Order: sequence, then structure tokens, then C-alpha cells
Amino acid sequence: MARHKAPPGASLLQRLKALDGKPPPGLSLMLVSLNALPSEEEDGFWGELDKFLIDFKARYEGELFELSLVERAILVKVSEQAEVGMVADIKVSVLRLVQQLYPEHFGMIDQARLLRTINLGFKLPHAIKFLEHFEQQPGKTGEKGMKLRGLQEEDIKMVLEVHRKVGPEQFKKIFVQQQSMADIKPGHPPRELMREYFIRMDALKKHVFPNVEMRGSGNVFNQLTITLDRVLVGAFDQINPGRGACSINLNVESVFTKAFETFLGEPGTKSLNNMVFEFRQDNILQQFDEFQLAANLIQSRGGLIAVDAIYPETVGLVNLPKMHATFAKIFWRPGAEETLPAQRVEIKRMQDEGMIFMLARLDDEAGIQVGQDLGITVFQGFCIDDLLKAGKPEAMVT
Repeated sequence: MARHKAPPGASLLQRLKALDGKPPPGLSLMLVSLNALPSEEEDGFWGELDKFLIDFKARYEGELFELSLVERAILVKVSEQAEVGMVADIKVSVLRLVQQLYPEHFGMIDQARLLRTINLGFKLPHAIKFLEHFEQQPGKTGEKGMKLRGLQEEDIKMVLEVHRKVGPEQFKKIFVQQQSMADIKPGHPPRELMREYFIRMDALKKHVFPNVEMRGSGNVFNQLTITLDRVLVGAFDQINPGRGACSINLNVESVFTKAFETFLGEPGTKSLNNMVFEFRQDNILQQFDEFQLAANLIQSRGGLIAVDAIYPETVGLVNLPKMHATFAKIFWRPGAEETLPAQRVEIKRMQDEGMIFMLARLDDEAGIQVGQDLGITVFQGFCIDDLLKAGKPEAMVT
């Protein structure tokens, strides 16, 4: 079916700026993101999605915007009574469409990103900042939009070629980012514990893949991340000379590459002291036997293990202490201020077994209080970066 063309993200940005900091009560932005799906405009899925969203925005008297082929935004008034039903309506309908038209991609949908609701009464500046950043990226719609193609195996070779040409030092400056993790105890200012190092996907899109949709490519994207792991560990001693306290996010498969063997150095040495290795919870479960071998190898060299990408609703579904990990990283997301405290008993049980929880992806300070109330004192996110830079004791709670 022919696709409906909603106004682009640039129009939404203009609309939000016109609110002049005074949005009507209850006005919210509902962001729908389906980055795990192929971005082929002629595909019937997107027409069916727009058909549903047009009906949805008409039913609730909202405004629909197309940020990119795989992302939509609905500007709508949301009451506390209606919000649960509206969220469920979108999620169920979208997942039903995915199951009908893209069944092979159903398990790839990121529930944390599928639907996000931003209350503009509290976070209008945050929404404007998000859209301003989005407008700098390739793949958006509108006058400055760019047609994207899917990720291909040849693109993986391109990453290696770029790394070879620019060299480790320049690659580090352009593509590698670091973000602090801080210990914030009640009544005390933030104290940096370590830094996480990772390759920035947005930088890769800008400098290497401006016309490529990197996600929604199944195994090719997985192979790309494993290649990026190889590049990261291969250049790590230039990135973090002396291997100061840090963490690295890896795929389980990457521990068994030649690059990681070289990274380990001579057998019998504690070459991984001060280092934490983060593995996504879903990757661990998919490769559990291999994960156990990888974890034993890392711990034998002095390294620590963190279970990454845990969502508030799933805390307790997996026996994290059984994984012999030291840390567990929970991703903050809209609604976590309610769903995370509901896991208090499970969190306390695992803390009593020695598990240290971290709360990540904090864009504002709301999560600090929630975390501290649950005995969590390790935090990460843009908000934490700002607190550490300013040296402000914003998080001090009596």
C-alpha cells in the first residue's frame, strides 16, 4: 500500500520550540523506534504501521511525525488514566504487525526502545535536545533526508580498512568514547569509580556509513559488533595506557578471537586487573556454555564480570549470582521509577549474595534517588557525566 508521509522531525522540532517552554498540561511525546527491522521504504510493513498510527493519532487527537523510515513520534495529550492503555495499544499493535510481516525479526525488537514516552511538562528541554541531536544524524526524513541501504558484509571490511588507514591514535580520537561510572552514596558527592570505553556507533554512521542503516541486518550487524570488539581490544593499550580502572562491553564470542588472546598477554599474568568485562544478558543466555569458559578465563587473569543490558521489569528472572558476576547493570528507562522499586525483594536478595548493581543510561537525576532507595550507589549516564564535570553534590540525599 502507498505510504502516508507524515511531517518530518524538523517540523516536530520547530513545533516544540514554539511552545516557548510552556507546554499544555499532559502534553507528551511518544517515540516509536523499530531499528531492528530492515529499512526498505517499498516494504508493505511501513505502510501498515502508518495506517495504524494515523488511526491512533486521530483517536487521541494527536499529531504524527516521521523522524526516519524506522522511527515515528506522536505529539499527544496523555492523562494518567489513559497512559497505560495508550502504551499497551501501540506495543501490542506494533508487535502484532512485526509477527505477521517480519516474523524472523520478532525476537530482535528492543523493548526498551520500541516505545518511549516523554512528559513535556517536565522534559521539554530534554526532548528538544534529543531532536536537535537527531537532526544531525543521517537517515532522517524531510528535505535533508538521506536514502539508506542495509548493512552488508563488505561494510565490515570497510571498518578494518578505515582503522588501518587512520591508525590507532586517530581512530581513538574519532571513534572511541569513554563514559564514567560513579559511586554516589547518600550525603556524599559523586566519586568516579571507572570509565567504560566503547566504539561510537554514531561516529561510524557519520564518518564511515552515512548512507547505511546499521541495525536491522541480523547476523551481519552481530558480525560487525564482533569486528569492532577486535578493533577495540587490539588498540586498547593506546586507548587506556596502563589499563587504569575501566570496563569494556564485549560479545561472548569475542573472547575467543586471536585479538583477545593477544590482549591477554603472557599466561599466568594478572593482565586484567582493574578491568570489568560487560556481557549483555541476552548474549550470555544464548551462549551460556561459552560464557562460562570466557568468564573463568577473564577471572583467572584478575578481571571482573558484569551482566549488561538488564531491564527493570526483568530483574530476578535470571539468577545473576549464578553467573559468578560481580556487577549487574540495569538500564534506566521511562517508567522505571515505578517498575524498579517493585523488584526490591529480588534486588536485596542478590545484593545479600554479593551482587553490585549499577544503574545506567541516566539522562536526569530522578534515577539516583530511586537507585539509592534500593541500595544502589553506582550510576552511569549523561546526567552523571554532568555531575562529575561540575563537581556538584547534586545527588547528596539526607
